[in-house]
Amino acid sequence: MVPFKMRGLHYRHLCSITYGPPAPPSRNPPHLSLLADQCTSLHQLKQIHAQMIVRARIHDNFAASRLLSFSALSQSGSLSYAVRLFDSINEPNSFMWNTLIRAQAGSSNPRQALLFYVKMRRLCVAPGKHTFPFVLKACSNVMCIYVSRQVHCHSIKFGLDLDLHVVNGLIRAYSVSRVLRDAREVFDEVPERNLSIWTTMICGFAQNDRYGDAIQLFECMLEDGIAPNGATLASVLSACAQSGSLKLGEQIHAYMEENGIELGVILGTALVNMYAKNGSIVKAKKCFSSMRERNNATWNAMICGLAAHGHGKEAINFFKELEQEKVKPNDITLVGVLSACCHAGLFDYGEGIFHSMKELYSIDPKIEHYGCMVDILGRNGKLLEAEQLIRGMIWKADVVIWGSLLHACQSHGNIDIAERAVKEILLLNPNSHGVYVVLSNMYAEAERWDDVVKLRKRMKEGSLKKTPGWSLVNAAT
Repeated sequence: MVPFKMRGLHYRHLCSITYGPPAPPSRNPPHLSLLADQCTSLHQLKQIHAQMIVRARIHDNFAASRLLSFSALSQSGSLSYAVRLFDSINEPNSFMWNTLIRAQAGSSNPRQALLFYVKMRRLCVAPGKHTFPFVLKACSNVMCIYVSRQVHCHSIKFGLDLDLHVVNGLIRAYSVSRVLRDAREVFDEVPERNLSIWTTMICGFAQNDRYGDAIQLFECMLEDGIAPNGATLASVLSACAQSGSLKLGEQIHAYMEENGIELGVILGTALVNMYAKNGSIVKAKKCFSSMRERNNATWNAMICGLAAHGHGKEAINFFKELEQEKVKPNDITLVGVLSACCHAGLFDYGEGIFHSMKELYSIDPKIEHYGCMVDILGRNGKLLEAEQLIRGMIWKADVVIWGSLLHACQSHGNIDIAERAVKEILLLNPNSHGVYVVLSNMYAEAERWDDVVKLRKRMKEGSLKKTPGWSLVNAAT
């Protein structure tokens, strides 16, 4: 492919350095440098920095690199302090450049990492095999395909495009930018692939809704004799959940049991989610019960799965159990609870949850919560209240929400509100011809034949017709 392609500072507490640039000659032992590796606060680092200046050690790149490493990468450090320290160094070496690019790539402003890389190249500092993975991490966090392609070109120029860490970074950068064609081409061009590269490509497919490709690639990985790890299995289980591949999901679960793979939070949640989404509620509950530790996502998978498959009351019971265990629900949890209330006919309980979201759970209702609430009110016959809720939202209602209100109107025979809902739907999508059919049927049920004739004449004049329905039968089942 051609890409546009770190408590006190006491000498007895010193320990050996296990990473970083090579130590300087033994004639000049780096005692202050070693102390820098034992820092637990920025205040301590500044004291050592001052001593290095006083003892004229600050111009020693090894000593300066230890200060830079702590201030840039430690949770007790300061990235801004690291930048000022870096700027004070006359000739920073590649380790220093890489350290700062690495820190910036994982910061809240990863664009700074890219700017540092540009500065590095303008000063004719050659990037190495450790540079590109950090730069590509910044590309992934920025999600800019054009920058990713430029960095890809640079990796080719320096002969590092087939380095496995660089390849892994390229696949990740292309995948998060949803350019899976380029990601797959990079993957296919690597003569030898390790587990990380297989996993990144499979994750890329799964996270971009290419579930069939994720499953197919996983099968190819197994054929090549590569044993999957937890991240690989979690991604494939996610693909099985979204694509309805219950059989493969069961086989993966069996593989995990046969190989003694521990059911931790991530894998356990992936299994619960896979079984729940595929309607295998008994197995989902069994996996859920066997987990020693659970997080929000685990509870959400169980609650939402139960709600989606008609087990509304059981989903509410799980939510009550969640509250008893002092687990704080998030917005996804409450979408599942509201959906469960809607399907189980627990309208009053659902309204109570919705109106107490901010007060009890510190969660601002999002459009998904409003959509569930409109459905609850509509099923409960509170159509005017549902319409007022829609018009009072801070977001612009979409076709789905107005459509939910329209179908509620059809169920309760409220033509006035239905007409207003149809008008709003057509403003959003003039090609929503199905709403005319719904409204025409409502006129007919109310024996308003003149309105039926007028509406059908309007449909005929506008060459409007109902989109034909279709179904699919799998001959293999």
